[in-house]
Amino acid sequence: MFEPLRASDRTGLRGLSGSVDAPAWLLWSMAALLAVVAARLAAFKLKTQPLFVDFLAMWTGGRMANTQPSRLYDFAATDKAQTWLLGAAAHDRPFPYPPSSLLVFSPLGRLDFWAAGALWTALTLAVFAGVTAARLPAGRRAVGVALTLLTPGAVWAVISGQVSFFIGALVVGGTAMLERRPWLAGACLGVAAAFKPTVLLMAPIALIAGGHWRAMLGAALAGLMVVVLSIAAFGLGPWQAWIAAASGFSDHIIHNPRYFTGIITPTGLALQLGLTGWAGVLWRGVFAVVGIVMAVMVFRRTTDLAPRLTALLGGGLLVSPYVMTYETALLAPGAVLAMLTAPGGRPRIIAALAFVALAVAGFPNVGAAALLVFLALSMAAPIA
Repeated sequence: MFEPLRASDRTGLRGLSGSVDAPAWLLWSMAALLAVVAARLAAFKLKTQPLFVDFLAMWTGGRMANTQPSRLYDFAATDKAQTWLLGAAAHDRPFPYPPSSLLVFSPLGRLDFWAAGALWTALTLAVFAGVTAARLPAGRRAVGVALTLLTPGAVWAVISGQVSFFIGALVVGGTAMLERRPWLAGACLGVAAAFKPTVLLMAPIALIAGGHWRAMLGAALAGLMVVVLSIAAFGLGPWQAWIAAASGFSDHIIHNPRYFTGIITPTGLALQLGLTGWAGVLWRGVFAVVGIVMAVMVFRRTTDLAPRLTALLGGGLLVSPYVMTYETALLAPGAVLAMLTAPGGRPRIIAALAFVALAVAGFPNVGAAALLVFLALSMAAPIA
C-alpha cells in the first residue's frame, strides 16, 4: 500500500512529499462553492432547531454535575432539564459523555447558555483551525483552512456546538507530534479518548503498529490522570452511572429510526439497507477488520500525516457502532492536506475526489456510503 519513507523523503509530518502547485483559483473556487453550500445548510438547519442545540446537552450535563450529579445519566432528567429551550422537542437528548468531560463542561455549565455556547464554539474552532493551518503547506494555509472549515460536517459542528473541533485539534496535533514529541502526542490522544472514546477506538492498534510505545504510555497516563481528576472533583458515582448507562446510549441511537440516516458508520449503512441479525453482525465485522488492517498498514509503512489521520480516524469509524455526520469534520484536515500535497497527475485527482466524497459524507442519507468511498479513495491516492 505505502512505500516506507527514506530519511531524505520525510517532510516533518507536514504531509505527503511532492509538489503543491494545484492552481490557487481552482482551490478558492472549491472553497467558494462550499461557502454557498454552507450558507444554505446553516439557513436550513437554523429553521428547524436552535443554535448550539447539541451543546445544550453538554451544558445541561455540566450544570447538573454542579447541582444534581446523581441524575446526570438519567435520560428523563436530562430531557426535562432542556425543556426551557426546546419545549416538547426535548426528548431523546441524554448526556452521553464520560464524567472526565465534566472537567470542561462543568465550568461551562456555570455560565449563561448562550455565552457558554459562543465561547465553546469560538475557542475550539480557533484552536482547530490553528492546529490544522500549522500542518498545511505555507503557501496554501488560507485556502486549506477555508476548505476544512467549510465542509458540511464542520458547518454542522459549528451550528450544533459539537465537540468535533475540540477532539479534532487534539487528534491532529497529537498525531503530528508522534515522531518528535511522543509523550505530548500520546497525552493529546489520551485526553481526546477520555472525552470521546468512540472516535479513538483505533488509537491503541495504530500506536502499537507504528511502534510508538512512549506515546502509548503517554496516552494511558494522560487518560488515567483525567479520570482521577474527575473522580476527585465529582466522586465515583458519575462513573458508576455512566458505565451502567453506556450500552443504553448506543442502543438509544442505533434503534431509533430518527438517527438512522445521520449515522455515517457501516452500522448506519446496515440499518439503511435493512441488514439485521447475523447479516448485520457479519457486515460490521468485515468493516471492523478492514479498519484494523488499514490502521496497521499505514502506521507501519509511513509517517506522513495525511494517511495517518485518515487511517486513525477513518479506521475508528469503521469499528465504532455509531458516529454522526458532523464527525466528518475530524477527517477534513487529513483530506485537505492530502489534496494540497499530493504529487501531480492521478494522485492529486484521486485526492481531490476523496475530498469531494468526504464533503458529501457530511449529508444525511448518503453519508455512510460516501464515507466508504472517501476511505477507499484516500487509501488509493498514495499508490496511484
